[in-house]
Amino acid sequence: MKHPPDRIDVAEGLRHILQELSAIERSVEGERAGLPDARTDGEGSWDGPGFTVETVSDNSMHTVVDIRALRGPGRPLPDRAGPDEEEAAALRATVRALLDLADIGSGRACTTVVLTERGPRVVSCRLGGGATVFAREPGPGGVG
Repeated sequence: MKHPPDRIDVAEGLRHILQELSAIERSVEGERAGLPDARTDGEGSWDGPGFTVETVSDNSMHTVVDIRALRGPGRPLPDRAGPDEEEAAALRATVRALLDLADIGSGRACTTVVLTERGPRVVSCRLGGGATVFAREPGPGGVG
């Protein structure tokens, strides 16, 4: 009888991917700014409008089913109900890339993304009913 290979802990794999994604973002930003090694130059501010992006994946095809502006303590109410078309495109592309990197083939995901001056930043992701995995520790206001 064949046994399926041991599967890595999905949350741990996602946490590793989020950390790698942050390191890549810093490296690319450093190259654009002419910094010698951006990985050693802090991440900068994660201020900006925050959104939750809900997706459903089937056969590694990720469909965005909802994008909502974040609201809550310490967060100003958004001046609009959702992102404009350019922001929505950036949110969709960022979340789909994350799910592809994490090799998510099926299921639901809820990803929190902040649109910073330097581009979209994935704050956290929750797969199905599992635990939320944070790219960095949440700060005041709960976004990071």
